[in-house]
Amino acid sequence: MLNLQQMKTFLAVIKCGSFTRAAHELNLTQPAVSGHIAALEEEFGMPLFNRTGRKVVLTDAGEILMRGARDIFYRVDDLKRELADLRALRGGMIRIGASKIVGVYMLPKIMMAFRDEFPDIELQISIHSAHTIVAQVEDNAYDLAIVGEGEQIASRNVGTKVIGEDEFVLVASPSHPLVQTPLVTVEELSNEPFILSGRLTASLISLTAQLADIGLNLKSSIEMDEAGAIKRAVEEGAGLAIISRSVVERELEQGRLCELRLDAPPFKRNILMLWRHDRRFSKNTEAFMRFLQKAFAENSKTF
Repeated sequence: MLNLQQMKTFLAVIKCGSFTRAAHELNLTQPAVSGHIAALEEEFGMPLFNRTGRKVVLTDAGEILMRGARDIFYRVDDLKRELADLRALRGGMIRIGASKIVGVYMLPKIMMAFRDEFPDIELQISIHSAHTIVAQVEDNAYDLAIVGEGEQIASRNVGTKVIGEDEFVLVASPSHPLVQTPLVTVEELSNEPFILSGRLTASLISLTAQLADIGLNLKSSIEMDEAGAIKRAVEEGAGLAIISRSVVERELEQGRLCELRLDAPPFKRNILMLWRHDRRFSKNTEAFMRFLQKAFAENSKTF
């Protein structure tokens, strides 16, 4: 069977011009060198060298094999460099799954910072609902995933770790009367119209449970599927919303939305990192995981 050692011996014979000198260079016996060449000739069914005394000359078949063998070793060298790059965090790809709010509003800032530190590592991000991401983690579709807590993760095949928090904030249009109220009570919100998600998202699951704890049942006036549409409707005065701070961070800074202080404990949920239990992490993935945890720890108030 063809192997790299035989090809290496073949190229050494060409370089050295004889079996004897090739054996010396490779630290092999001459019979071993002859055996490697004989095995190649048997594999390809034709002679590779014409032997004239102590000198060897390539046949036409040998010329063809020489070009192919050199290409093989060039490729082997390339593979070694690529693997060394991975080991040294100089290249490669990390496949990441993210739920919608995490992927759209939290990860971009982290990705930019990671790229500044590791410019040759490619990040491939797929954004879906938390439910879909969990199922895809089970199917080994990602190196790791990040989702907001809320979706039930019952699979034994999926590992989880809390890496940060996502805070929900109560927001209103700047023209809303409650903006002038220093501390809004639950009773004051009982008849206020709210803009809610029309889908049972992980955010809504987590938020609904926390609102029930303080006895607040939101009165929906409009249901919308996307966070961007919800904050736009609030900005236009269609109602209030309780939404991830990461979603409305820019609008709050620009004064297009106002945060209302609620007389209740803050609404928060955990941000989870997910992976398939039997997955072996590459050096790149391990570096990104460390970077991710550090970023969430440092920016927990922002998120």
